[in-house]
Amino acid sequence: MASDMFGWDLVYKLAEKDITKKEDVLVVLIHWFLLKNGFKCVGIGDNKVLLESEVGSETLPEGWNAEDTYALRYAHNKRLFILRGVRTEGDIIFNLLRVSDLSVSNVSFAVDDTVRNLSGPIENLIPSYTDVLYNIQKDLIDPVFSGKKRTATTQTAEGESSRANEPTAPRFRYEDDPLRVPRRDVDPGFGSNWDPHGDPLAIGRSDLDPFARGGGMLFNPFGPRGGVRQPPDIGGVPGGLPRGSIPPGARFDPFGPPGVGPGIGPGRGGHRGFAPDPDHLPPPGYDDMFM
Repeated sequence: MASDMFGWDLVYKLAEKDITKKEDVLVVLIHWFLLKNGFKCVGIGDNKVLLESEVGSETLPEGWNAEDTYALRYAHNKRLFILRGVRTEGDIIFNLLRVSDLSVSNVSFAVDDTVRNLSGPIENLIPSYTDVLYNIQKDLIDPVFSGKKRTATTQTAEGESSRANEPTAPRFRYEDDPLRVPRRDVDPGFGSNWDPHGDPLAIGRSDLDPFARGGGMLFNPFGPRGGVRQPPDIGGVPGGLPRGSIPPGARFDPFGPPGVGPGIGPGRGGHRGFAPDPDHLPPPGYDDMFM
């Protein structure tokens, strides 16, 4: 037997006469491990008040396995701990409660796979006893006794660390979006005299930008790209339309091709006037003498 199991034989011999089932063997093992860490058993039950008159013992109290569930009280430096064991379908779950702040830990074991015999040396009772003791230390005692609590933050950090070497999908880049709105403060390489509003490649850019000014897929004959000068106002009518009918900067679909339309070219009598809009088609039956 390994030297780190010192004292196990004595504890087991004192409890052997009471052992009647495999779960009892695990309770005795946890009891020994608590004693090894400086705990003393102060009785059975779940009373959360530790009296000064209660004296700790290294032996299990009378009737420790008389019930279907286990409830043992332990003290360490005048702090009370309660060990509970509940049997489920083929498993047993142990909880260790630190009464001072109600911190609790737990560990579970598959009974038949863990305990093979009810008597004999520890290697025959629990062949994997080293793994069982490791789990008892890590999951049952450390979280409430040494302050090594496993919080959600710690678990998340451990999960992220374990995934650090996993391949990750390429991150989305703004420049890869075919429908992106180009940034207005970026020089595309046309030099310091580049005019973003006169860029021939910018046709339709404003349709992707809800905050753009004018432009879009609708051609503006009077804009900076069209090269057509806004006709002079005649009688307060800009370009033959009522004033205010086209808000400043609005997207505007002209009624005709650039350079042709109302107010363009000489009118009757040699002065500029309002010629018919060539886009206007005559009504059906225009040449019908009966219309």
